[in-house]
Amino acid sequence: MTTSIRFLHISDTHLGPKKEFIQHEVNTFEAFSQFITTVRGLPFKPEFIIHTGDITSDCYEEGYKLMASEIENLGIPLYFVTGNHDRSEQIKKYLSSNNAETLSSRLNSYRFSVGNHTFMTLDGRGPDAIDPHGVISAEQMEILKKELETGKQLTLFIHYSTHPLDSIWFDENMLLTNETEFHQLLVSHKDQVRGVLFGHIHRSTQTFQDGILYASVGSTAIQFHLNPDQEVPMFESTGRGYFNIVSIDESKMIIKEQSFANGQKIYDYKT
Repeated sequence: MTTSIRFLHISDTHLGPKKEFIQHEVNTFEAFSQFITTVRGLPFKPEFIIHTGDITSDCYEEGYKLMASEIENLGIPLYFVTGNHDRSEQIKKYLSSNNAETLSSRLNSYRFSVGNHTFMTLDGRGPDAIDPHGVISAEQMEILKKELETGKQLTLFIHYSTHPLDSIWFDENMLLTNETEFHQLLVSHKDQVRGVLFGHIHRSTQTFQDGILYASVGSTAIQFHLNPDQEVPMFESTGRGYFNIVSIDESKMIIKEQSFANGQKIYDYKT
């Protein structure tokens, strides 16, 4: 019997080296702390939380320690994907993978299961020279191919967007460099792919392409604008952070965006 489960998807917490760290007018640690408070108040307990990368703002060792301390007594497993502001070795050193099955000694790529559902993290962090682009290395591509060839259904987690999102600056600077190859591999096994959940863009989006669902999530702290003719990055600090509630069973995946006050002033305009 296939079980129905719920989990939370978060991304781009951008923690600094200390709790007082401010980025784009937001205290990112306070924003994440407010997310944890929100989780504790949910009327249900999620099976796990997946963080799709950029745990810290600039590979801060102390930022990973802050994350580990903040989630220590949450009572919900957290899994972490490597973002372009992360290093896989630091994630492995400071953040538990909750007994997931490691698929590479070098990459932050692993598999875990909840009920009859199987999940896999992908490490798309490339060399610094291509940042903020990502790349699915030959090693990671081979690992993914082997997993797909088992015939098991997989939900995949990665940091990077794998396809253009109709925004000039984003499409030119933020994608996987081999997004077409990656997408075609998934398409060739689309009966096995439940969906691809990612971060990096600080915004909730959904794209259904060639039978594959790609869905991103907003940041817990700071959001990007993704306007079509936009040629440079633009941020907004609205006083709200975001996460997604994902419900999955044998026939469907439901994604619901949720917001929370993340410590900034929220103006209430009354008419």
